[in-house]
Amino acid sequence: MLSLPFFSPPGADQMVLLNCSHDPLLVLFSYLIASAAGFTALNMAERVSRENSRELWRWVGALALGGGIWAMHFVAMLAFSAPLALSYDTGITLFSLLIAIAVSYVVMRVIGHDRLRLWQTVVAAIVAGCGIATMHYTGMAAIRSAATQHYDPSLFVLSILIAIAASLAALLLAGYFRGQHGNRANWLRLLASLIMGGAIASMHFTGMAALTLAVPLNHPLQIAASQDGHQLLGTTIALIALLIILIGVLAGWADQRLRQERGQLRHLTEQLDTLTHYDGLTGLLNGQAFSQMLNTTLATSPPHGATLLFIDLDNFKRINDSLGHGRGDELLQQVGQRIRSVLGREDLLARFSGDEFCAFALNVPLQNSGQLAELILTQIRQPFSLESGQLSLTASIGMSRYPQDATNASQLLKQAGIALGHCKRQGRNQNLGFSTQLEQDAQQELNLEQSLRLALHSDRLEVHYQPILAGNGEQVVALEALVRWQHTELGSISPERFVKIAEQHGFIHELDIWVLKRACSDLKWLQNNGHRHLHLGVNCSALSLLQPHLVKAIQIELQRADLPLSSLTLEVTENALMHDLGAAQAQLDKVRAMGMTISIDDFGTGYSSLQYLRRLPVDSLKIDRSFIREIPGSSSNMAITSAIIAMAHKLNLRVVAEGVENIEQMRFLQEQQCDLLQGYLFSKPLPLNQLHTWLGSGHYRQRYVSV
Repeated sequence: MLSLPFFSPPGADQMVLLNCSHDPLLVLFSYLIASAAGFTALNMAERVSRENSRELWRWVGALALGGGIWAMHFVAMLAFSAPLALSYDTGITLFSLLIAIAVSYVVMRVIGHDRLRLWQTVVAAIVAGCGIATMHYTGMAAIRSAATQHYDPSLFVLSILIAIAASLAALLLAGYFRGQHGNRANWLRLLASLIMGGAIASMHFTGMAALTLAVPLNHPLQIAASQDGHQLLGTTIALIALLIILIGVLAGWADQRLRQERGQLRHLTEQLDTLTHYDGLTGLLNGQAFSQMLNTTLATSPPHGATLLFIDLDNFKRINDSLGHGRGDELLQQVGQRIRSVLGREDLLARFSGDEFCAFALNVPLQNSGQLAELILTQIRQPFSLESGQLSLTASIGMSRYPQDATNASQLLKQAGIALGHCKRQGRNQNLGFSTQLEQDAQQELNLEQSLRLALHSDRLEVHYQPILAGNGEQVVALEALVRWQHTELGSISPERFVKIAEQHGFIHELDIWVLKRACSDLKWLQNNGHRHLHLGVNCSALSLLQPHLVKAIQIELQRADLPLSSLTLEVTENALMHDLGAAQAQLDKVRAMGMTISIDDFGTGYSSLQYLRRLPVDSLKIDRSFIREIPGSSSNMAITSAIIAMAHKLNLRVVAEGVENIEQMRFLQEQQCDLLQGYLFSKPLPLNQLHTWLGSGHYRQRYVSV
């Protein structure tokens, strides 16, 4: 037996042992408070482990847990009743609260460790258990009464062991539940909290069981006073404690909801980032992200040597139009995979736009750039397997090299684009590296394009007319309208050059309509000045032929000039017809129905086929000048020309021979019964005023005009 007075049993001959009891309702409240405190501790386990808010949640958890344990103790003390007056020392009571908070803070620090060994957990539990016991017995020491306190040593020690066991359980459960979420985890936390509450309450009431109150024999005893005041105070404290704990739990819940919302926001941000930076079809970088990463790469870790490759699939629009966009998308995915298979892991690859890809190959020696590009082209040339069958494809690649050609992203992209554009103009299915000459050519073409647009919109272009004569060479029956451009600085620009520019940059239809409008106006003027028999031939490009409003535009211009529809012949090249034979046939049927005639220009240089001659509403053929030029020196050209004339006549088509430049050519054509003749032998293309003079002079009857 311990000899300390604290543990000494009261002398029965000198002292009266008091019969004490507990209020059941307040006992229940104390248990609920202990359970709520345990739930708070478990709920805070997750939050004190996060570095960004660890200290805050330590203190929130310590205040809620410590306040809950203290409140449980104090409410349980209020539930205690004895047959004498009891009071509490305020300072000591508050000191016991500080002890509870301090112990709880230690517990929260232990919980915050990512990984704790078992012996460390046991030591922490011993410290926490002893602290809780200290809080309990300090609170007991705050009791002021006539009685003296005596404790049973075995129960005293047992209460401490229970406190240690409860602390150990709390620490182990906190570690177990860390990172667990969902309804199942919450129910398990609640069950564990009820068990922990029971353990904490057990410690308290074990300590109370160890207590004996004794008063001297001569001290007057009284019947236990009404506990209504204590019960009211205890209930109030219990409710306040539960409220504080609830606030802590709600704070944790709010934090969890906030964390979930942040997680959702982060997920949405990641999704948005994916949508913003990656192509949804191929999974490759998009153009914007590629440019940003290229800038970053060049700014932070520039490679010793690298190549930018601008890859464009040749005639991809035709695949979408014929097979549908679904097959086109399938093809783009496979193309992206094949290009990626050629590149290194660190190389950048993007679907830049539509059917264009862009790659930045790092550490590629200058001499190997072309080899890499050719390897990519070889991969693309291999047949692709689609659901609809196999499909072959080609591509064009423009390259720029870092740092030889440029040292920043925008310049590299620009220069690769220039090289790509040149590739496409030169026939596609090839690769080409950038050079300053290409840049100069591209700049010159851009200047020409802008100048041409300006000349078109300001009526600075001209229309010249080359006469077409009857086969005998004695009568002008028609005119071919030919657009001409006299550049203010460069002088005369070849029609082949500027017409091609208009086609490549999408305003050839506008140019064709401008020529038609001017030619109709000039023809009306000629008719009003004595040349009513003349017929007009106007060229129509492939792109204009496929315009849905072409027929309506022709009709408007003829009506505006007050010309009959039969006065116009639409001249279309073979190659223009082959772009889309079905659409071309539909358009030409409409033209023919209006009363206009149709001529195939440059016949023999394209996809000559009797099949399309049979299908199309054609009135005449124009034999290309390349066949006439070698007559009479080339027997093969003479044979081809004769065959074309004979075939056309069998099909009831008229024949026009262009490029007639000498008497021998004219006589040969006359022998073959060619219907119409056109060429420098009679006249070069003339502006309107010179044409009017020439027609009035009758010089064409000389059958020769000096060029």
